[in-house]
Amino acid sequence: MKRCFYGGKSFQNRRDTNMDSLLIKEREISEKKVWFAAVCDGVGSMKDGAYAASAAVHGLSRWFDHVEDTTRLGLQLRDNVLSLNREIVAVAQDKGLQTAATLSALLLERDRYYIVHVGDSRIYSLHQGALSQLTRDYTSPTGRLAACIGRWKEISVDYDEGKPEDRLFLLCSDGLYRRMDIGHLKSKLTVLCRKNLEKTIDELIRYVVSRGETDNISLALIKNEG
Repeated sequence: MKRCFYGGKSFQNRRDTNMDSLLIKEREISEKKVWFAAVCDGVGSMKDGAYAASAAVHGLSRWFDHVEDTTRLGLQLRDNVLSLNREIVAVAQDKGLQTAATLSALLLERDRYYIVHVGDSRIYSLHQGALSQLTRDYTSPTGRLAACIGRWKEISVDYDEGKPEDRLFLLCSDGLYRRMDIGHLKSKLTVLCRKNLEKTIDELIRYVVSRGETDNISLALIKNEG
């Protein structure tokens, strides 16, 4: 039986509200264990930015709870994200909301992982001592968010998949990585284990806060133990 351990946290920090939304859960589908995590970061410059992030995470959670077949599981997730985006846009237009959010989602099963992504939240992988960013940042040369969910009916999302092996996955909003030293991050993730999981999450948050981060901070860690 494949084993994983996971944990996460969403921290409001010095903002009036927390526009991030975080999802981490697992279930058995067709007698297979599947783990699912997602980070959505509401666009703070939009009056109702938190709505898109919250609606996306709630929609993803409902979808995951009702998946009946692992066939083309990653593509099922991609299609659901595109459908969720249209639903969020329709509600926003009907209610006059100004909203948008990033979305980075990871599905992990026995022999594959799947990523669906849009925006500038990130997914990292630590494998055989190498820390790599698996997603790209959708930002303009001036640093503005160039792609998101909840604003336009038709969007493109990044899709990727691969072998999980003994990888450690980190999903996070820009509140975590923006003031993070990559060497410090790698050193903390390299020694991560079940016993120090919660402590590591709190230490990473405290580290970027100590370096002046004021934004909301959300992260999820999933370690595949093979």
